[in-house]
Amino acid sequence: MGTLKDLSSLSEENFLQTLRDILDEYFHRLPSSKQANDIDSQLRLQLEQILRSTNPSSNKIPTDDLPEHLQKFYSNFVHDYHRDIEQYHIQHASQHVDKYRLENFDWNIRMAVHDEHLFKCRLPLVNLELGLTDEKKSTNVLLELDEQELNRLIDEMTTIEQAMNNTNTLLTQ
Repeated sequence: MGTLKDLSSLSEENFLQTLRDILDEYFHRLPSSKQANDIDSQLRLQLEQILRSTNPSSNKIPTDDLPEHLQKFYSNFVHDYHRDIEQYHIQHASQHVDKYRLENFDWNIRMAVHDEHLFKCRLPLVNLELGLTDEKKSTNVLLELDEQELNRLIDEMTTIEQAMNNTNTLLTQ
């Protein structure tokens, strides 16, 4: 991706309209503006990447990296369109969910007794092996997690479980 400073050529109006157009196109909605917004494809790609970076699991693009005249407009846009952006992330992620299915998993704990920085250490690690399959092939993914990473994974899974329970509650009402 080019530098975000390339966006400095955009006016606030074009910047916001392009972000709205990206969401409108993604959701197959009528454009929020009747006027076509002609923007360089590289600038549009940068804006799509900035929008995707609002996903909690993606690499963040700090707001400070945006040109100064666009920072406040971007923050307000994210706040005003947070539901659309959330739905955008869910649909974008769900495109990949169907590709692989968790077939099997296995885990074990091992103790790292030294590493490249310390002569001796005692660090418990969890090895988590995920067996994934799609229609054509199977693949294994091996994750090695320290205690902090494992706790983060557990927290994320708990959040997912709560969201699924909330969805089930809404569906049964």
